[in-house]
Amino acid sequence: MAAGGDVLDLDVEAVLARTGVPGCSVAVLEDGEVVLERGFGTSRVGSAAPVTVTTRMPACSMSKPVSVVAALRLVERGLLDLDADVSDRLTRWKVPANGDWRPRITLRQLASHTAGLTAHSGFPGYRRGTSVPSLVDVLSGADPANAPGARVDMVPGVQFRYSGVGTTVIQLLMEEVTGMSAADLLAQLVLEPLGMQASTFVQELDDDERAHGHLPGGRPVPGGWRVQPEQCAAGLWTTAGDYVRFLDAIQRACAGDLDAFLTSGTARELLRPLAALPSGREMTGMSHIGLGFFLAVPDGAPTWFGHTGSNTGFVCASLASVSGQRGAVVMLNSDNGSPALKLLLQSIARTRQWHDCELDDQPPRDRPRGIGARAGSFISDDGLVVGLADRDGEVELTVPGQPPIRLRFDDATTLSTEALDLRVRLDADGSIALEQGGHVLRAVHKPSDPSRGEAAV
Repeated sequence: MAAGGDVLDLDVEAVLARTGVPGCSVAVLEDGEVVLERGFGTSRVGSAAPVTVTTRMPACSMSKPVSVVAALRLVERGLLDLDADVSDRLTRWKVPANGDWRPRITLRQLASHTAGLTAHSGFPGYRRGTSVPSLVDVLSGADPANAPGARVDMVPGVQFRYSGVGTTVIQLLMEEVTGMSAADLLAQLVLEPLGMQASTFVQELDDDERAHGHLPGGRPVPGGWRVQPEQCAAGLWTTAGDYVRFLDAIQRACAGDLDAFLTSGTARELLRPLAALPSGREMTGMSHIGLGFFLAVPDGAPTWFGHTGSNTGFVCASLASVSGQRGAVVMLNSDNGSPALKLLLQSIARTRQWHDCELDDQPPRDRPRGIGARAGSFISDDGLVVGLADRDGEVELTVPGQPPIRLRFDDATTLSTEALDLRVRLDADGSIALEQGGHVLRAVHKPSDPSRGEAAV
């Protein structure tokens, strides 16, 4: 195994220091062999504990492809059908009706983000030691869930819209048809067959091998990390080395390896382009969605596949070639990790001469990095005016008589702060909702009034 000098042509420790990231884990695959598996930096601020090849980090939304592969193994066994209505198999919860119309959604649509489910792109997780909702609570949006529930607000099967809650529906579906917990089922279907011994979907194990996450400015995530009951969408704990071996298994199956844990037909189905991404290429160069994986499709056929991810305090990315058995996984324990993530992936592609790997500049797709056109002043029914604005890579909330409050995105439509019991939800009609102490204050956009010397925040 290479020491890293011929795989990374930059000083990783210097990159981490410059970007404010405590540590990272990197693994690189070339011709089906792991040519680099290494940790850099520390697993937590204020500790000398280094990131090593056995240090677990959250795979964040890279959990989704692992979960979809597990579901396809159940399809191979005849327990699930890619194109059947999932509500026919669900008992604890069903896809809600819209008035007198009940949408029909399928496993294929859920796995490809084309089910028309509400655009909930990520889950903020729960502080360790606090109440954690059941899976049905998460899907229903019921207390103590901290994210909106699942409902269909677009016609299923028509277009792509990233929806992390769709993978949570897959989690419930797999649990119900097998009678097993997600953690046990995913271990049995994927982790154990592939020898991913450092990987687990169990959330509450408190062990020294788990890295701690870090918020903007280097602040540690309270408790070290968040608990994710949405295990299939965001709950895998793994190492870069374990995850790159998962990618290798997909490549071997796609190539028709007789010892592969998936049939070649199933592997090719995983990597068949189903819809283009409306926003164009994301940071690993992917432009389309297959089943679970994002795909680079330069000339109609997929050439690379992968996924990015972002949980509270962590970011990560993976990519692998459809042929040639090349790939890379980078995991970092900081919300500030996107710039370092991009630099490391670019270095790997450059040194390994992956000339067909077209990396882009977009951050991991789970959480927005700014509020953009939603910035401005908002007024409630009782006349309270608050402001939202982008400030130094974070979102700033202004309330009369108080210092500005820095917020961070928990998901595509919700912001919060570790300092207060406060969430700000961006509603689809352009209004906002401030939630604290169990109460909701709604405010609508307040146009500026130049005659009074007012300007939008």
